[in-house]
Amino acid sequence: MKYQIKLTTLSDTIIGSAEAYGPIIDNDIVFDENGFPFIPAKRIKGLFRNAAEDLFKIEGFKELLSIDDSNIINKLFGDGGKTDSFPSIIFDNLYVCEVEKLFEWGEYLKETYPDFFNYHNVLDYFTFLRRQTAIESTTKITKEHSLRTIRVLTGKNEFSGYITVNNRDENVEKLLSFISLYLDRMGSKRNRGFGKIAVEILDEKEKSLTNELREKLEKEL
Repeated sequence: MKYQIKLTTLSDTIIGSAEAYGPIIDNDIVFDENGFPFIPAKRIKGLFRNAAEDLFKIEGFKELLSIDDSNIINKLFGDGGKTDSFPSIIFDNLYVCEVEKLFEWGEYLKETYPDFFNYHNVLDYFTFLRRQTAIESTTKITKEHSLRTIRVLTGKNEFSGYITVNNRDENVEKLLSFISLYLDRMGSKRNRGFGKIAVEILDEKEKSLTNELREKLEKEL
């Protein structure tokens, strides 16, 4: 069973990459060879797993989903400590919506205006560079060599991708819906206003499971 994820960034977001852009950028975001930012599958998996762990700590939540398996997290998301672990839920990368059309336009512009258009232009459209320093707590003076440059995904952007659930299970479907309502932040510096997001899950008929659950909860409250 395949479900579509739609993730919308509602504020500047730092989708951190393990790589740095030479001596210029200390912390970069993840982007492809054409300059389009994307969210790696393992990042989405981590978000969903952490959200599930938080939800299962809520008293009565497992009973609500009729789940009594103490090892349910590892069964759904895999056991990170085992190489032979086969999770029930498989995540894909999330890409900017309609990236195929954007890629076609990008290829056209690169071929037509090779001296003026390249992947830097695409990346600059979606991001900006933010600089920060650390301050000494006693002197209130900038710490030496503390200047850092971070590339940030700007404003509102829509990403989409898919989740594959190996066996159709109504309770797993409910869990994904609850997780989509629960998630509201991602990335670095979330306590400073970065990374505000909205997540929506759609089934194979493009019915919004997130909105359906939200409406049900609103009626019951």
